[in-house]
Amino acid sequence: MNEDTQEFLIIGENGKEQKCRVVFTFDAEEKSYVLFSLIDEDGNEIPGDISAMTFDYDDNNGEMTKLQHVETEAEWEMINEVVLTLLDEFDEEPQQFTITDEHGADQVCEVIHTFSSEQFGKSYVLYVLATDEPIEERDIFASQYVSGNDGTIEDLLPIETDEEWAFVEDVLNEL
Repeated sequence: MNEDTQEFLIIGENGKEQKCRVVFTFDAEEKSYVLFSLIDEDGNEIPGDISAMTFDYDDNNGEMTKLQHVETEAEWEMINEVVLTLLDEFDEEPQQFTITDEHGADQVCEVIHTFSSEQFGKSYVLYVLATDEPIEERDIFASQYVSGNDGTIEDLLPIETDEEWAFVEDVLNEL
């Protein structure tokens, strides 16, 4: 493997060498995995062609050896979970807005989800108070909202009817 570019070669199904670029490596279930993209003849990554293999570390030089195809559907599911977790970690910062609580104090809130209803002709937001607590441990609030030109939340309005609340609860339960 070329340590500067994090590239390596595999033999493709057609028997030809295929250049690959490491996206990342990780260890799980007593195996090492490499997620990689395929590289074309010009040295560019081929869009959408990302795959994974298992490998061993060569303790003498720290390189990947014994590249093997992923064997089971369970392994592919685990790899998918790792990728989704990493994507979540690299996701952009959550949209935030400030509300004034019943005591007159400003509270910063994080948007969980926004959605609209054609039936009610309104937009809704699900949000939590911005704290260091895990999101699963925070209370979720819902309101209808008025959107600014740039898509930000300009104003919160109460949800007015039981039918609207039922609709919002259905959306929340689907998340």
